[in-house]
Amino acid sequence: MSKLLEVRNKFSQSWGNLSRNKKIAYSILVGVILIAIISFIVASSQTKYAVLYSNLSTEDSGTIVTQLKTDKVSYKVSGTSILVPKDQIDSLRMTLASEVKLTDGSKGFELFDSSKMAPTDTETKIMYQRALSGEIERAIKSFPEVEGAKVNLVMPESTAFVKETDPATASVVLKLKSGTKLTNEQVKAIVSLLTGAVQNLPKENVSIVSDDFKLLTEGLYDKDKKTLTDSTDDQQALQAQIEKNMEEKIMKVLEPVYKDGVKVSVNSELDFDALTRKSTTYGKTGSVVSSHDTETWNGGTSTGLSTSPVDNATQNTSPTTKKDGNIVVKDSTKNYDVSQTVDNLVRSPGAIKKLTTSVVLDGNLDAATKTSVNNLVAQAIGYSGARGDTISIEGLYFNTAAKKAAQQALLDIANADKAAASKILYTRIAIGALAVLILVIVIFVIRRSRKKEEVTTEGIDMMIGDNIPPKQEEVAPIEFESNDKKSSMENQVKKYAADKPEQVADIIKSWLTEDER
Repeated sequence: MSKLLEVRNKFSQSWGNLSRNKKIAYSILVGVILIAIISFIVASSQTKYAVLYSNLSTEDSGTIVTQLKTDKVSYKVSGTSILVPKDQIDSLRMTLASEVKLTDGSKGFELFDSSKMAPTDTETKIMYQRALSGEIERAIKSFPEVEGAKVNLVMPESTAFVKETDPATASVVLKLKSGTKLTNEQVKAIVSLLTGAVQNLPKENVSIVSDDFKLLTEGLYDKDKKTLTDSTDDQQALQAQIEKNMEEKIMKVLEPVYKDGVKVSVNSELDFDALTRKSTTYGKTGSVVSSHDTETWNGGTSTGLSTSPVDNATQNTSPTTKKDGNIVVKDSTKNYDVSQTVDNLVRSPGAIKKLTTSVVLDGNLDAATKTSVNNLVAQAIGYSGARGDTISIEGLYFNTAAKKAAQQALLDIANADKAAASKILYTRIAIGALAVLILVIVIFVIRRSRKKEEVTTEGIDMMIGDNIPPKQEEVAPIEFESNDKKSSMENQVKKYAADKPEQVADIIKSWLTEDER
């Protein structure tokens, strides 16, 4: 007890010795520490909640809340999220998965589970349409970019009295997740999902709208529709590509020899007709595919069978009478077939029908050179006389005046650019040298000025013998005793320097300037 009193007295004494500001600071610090400790204790003792489900439909949220109330589980609702104690999340999810069936706002074929015993045909059709819409909605919501979906189907009734019915139509409203966007391929996937699930639903009858009022299916399949003009353009592009490839092959062979002295032109004629041909070849002799023999023994005499030509013609039997009077009936069946070979030939459009090639070389060509070049070109393009391909080799002198003029013009431009670049370089060098020279002069002048100031200051100190007093201070007149004329003059100079130091400095500077001159 005495120790406690001793500690208390020391604390009281120390507290009393503190200043008022320190007492306030220590009081605030202790209060903050106490508040932090109390807050930590309260927070630790409270139940921590975590999200059980979020972004649920109103119907699913109500179902889960009802089940939680039934199970007497503490919960909180925050917007579209349901929160439960953090340590119970896993067990509650497993329990609710078996007790509650979430529809995600869409009911599928489970509608038929709660239907009445004998619904009418109209009710059955409506329920089927609703169930199909719900199943499609669930499938669309499974995409990671989609948060919600609503599907409306229009399915015309089919009757036995109408052979052709109107096609079905479908409209879809999508709610995308924040920051996401569907590509054309993803939209096409949703359209394919609908056309595959709904009978007689063409892709043109599917409309998909996003939650920001954009029609996602607008112009979705325009690139797939090729007009006659597009087909013609494709054919011309293919023809130009083939001709270019042939010219490159010829140039690859001749250019190493003739350099720029060769010009090539290839004209192709293509067959854009698609051909499907089926041919069947039959063998000369038949072969037995299957044979079946049946023998039947009948006892008795020949009186049981008719031997008339008419009766025998209607029977596929060959009666034979043995010596003992019994008749043997033999039935034999054989099947023959002729061997055959079936060939299916499918030729894609774009086959080459004819090639016309022209090659012009610079200079005069003899017959041997023409023959050699002709053989090289024929090998390069895959010449076929059966197609009617033609190759023309000519030797002519090229007019190179325009080429030389163009080369000279390019050379002049290059020289002008080089001269301009050199001029700019020399100008920059001159400016840099001038800047360096000016910098050297400035440094020299500054150093010389500093030396002059040092000399001037030293001269003033030597003449005055002391530092110049400040202007603000009033100096009393100094009385000097003059023993002779020289000392009297020196005293006057000191007095003048003490009274007017600036004028004395100017006089000394002027003296130094005159000495330098």
